[in-house]
Amino acid sequence: MEDSNQHKAQAAIHRRSVLKSIAGFAAASALNPSLTGLAQPQPGVKSINPKWYGFNLLEYFSSDKDWMQHFPYNGDGQFREDDFRWMRDWGFNWARLPMDYRLWTDAADLLKIREKDVEPIDRVIKLGEKYGVHINICLCRAPGEWIQDDAVASVTGIRQEPEKTSVYTDAHTLDAFVHQWAYFAERYKGIPSKSLSFNLVNEPLERNVDHDTGLKNYARIARTSIEAIRGKDAQRLIVSDGYQVGREPVAELYDTKVVQSCHDYNPMEVTHPHAPWVRPLSDNFPIPPTWPLKDSKGQVIADKQTKRAAASPWAEPAKHGVPIHFGEMGCYNHTPPEVVYAWFNDTLDVVNELRSGWALWNFRGSFGILDSGRAATKYTDWHGHKLDINLLNLLKSKMRG
Repeated sequence: MEDSNQHKAQAAIHRRSVLKSIAGFAAASALNPSLTGLAQPQPGVKSINPKWYGFNLLEYFSSDKDWMQHFPYNGDGQFREDDFRWMRDWGFNWARLPMDYRLWTDAADLLKIREKDVEPIDRVIKLGEKYGVHINICLCRAPGEWIQDDAVASVTGIRQEPEKTSVYTDAHTLDAFVHQWAYFAERYKGIPSKSLSFNLVNEPLERNVDHDTGLKNYARIARTSIEAIRGKDAQRLIVSDGYQVGREPVAELYDTKVVQSCHDYNPMEVTHPHAPWVRPLSDNFPIPPTWPLKDSKGQVIADKQTKRAAASPWAEPAKHGVPIHFGEMGCYNHTPPEVVYAWFNDTLDVVNELRSGWALWNFRGSFGILDSGRAATKYTDWHGHKLDINLLNLLKSKMRG
């Protein structure tokens, strides 16, 4: 997912943004890899990155119905056991749950959590343990922070209730933000980090401030949350998305040793044509896009080499003993299948050069391998679902043990 205002800003510098846009990375492990379930380096290979390969699951993504119409999920927390069974059978081992805190939090008192509505999260953690799939729970929408807060319904067609305060500037909202993680840390203490990790907030970005101020403020908020989690459960594995919509490693958090996670939708002309949540910019992307991406004169402006250059900052965390992971990526279903396969082939090669794991935004749905609704795709019937077998096989071929 990507923020609409971020893309509007990019429009004015179209060509330069294509060359410079970067897949967001975030987070590094808070613990010794042997204690957290992080893959151990092979002889002669220096890698501390978790070998996580998988998908985002959206059953608790949003309480705004207009959002959920874009994905084949009900927003009811009823995660499907079949998803976990199939992921395991196909060799995947990681599921991120981007969630909306309002689904279990009292709107009148943000420090009050409805226990009954947390039970679906309990259940999905158990499903992950049953099928050997690591669960990464993420506050996609947190008190005072929601990357789509600036989306304009009259343009995007997505009606939503914005956050009323900011976690970056309001002390009570920060208390509520930290309380969410202290609560989860206490509730899930004892579940090993090989099975469960915490992703602090989706795609952090403070609005209406300069870059350095926003980055500093995010690092402050992240540290406060990390301290609260470790105060309850010192062994919990923690992940932080990169700053600037998951694109920029957060050097200010290197000393905490949390995993840093990147989100790769680079370039967006290929990954987000006609995606409603990034309108009006996405309406002006070329249809159909190509990969490598060419301008109107037929000149290549984005390819494997530009992706490699854009991803190069994500080699830096390893120098500080900080693991990385690519927690989101993919192409919306208006991108033709042959372009999707070519983009993934190059993108995953670049990610593998960094010895990082990776995940798609969807398992089922417009970015996924099941029921993507992508025109011209040769689907295989899979238990009543439409399986993009070519994409599945490509993904499987790019996994590194």
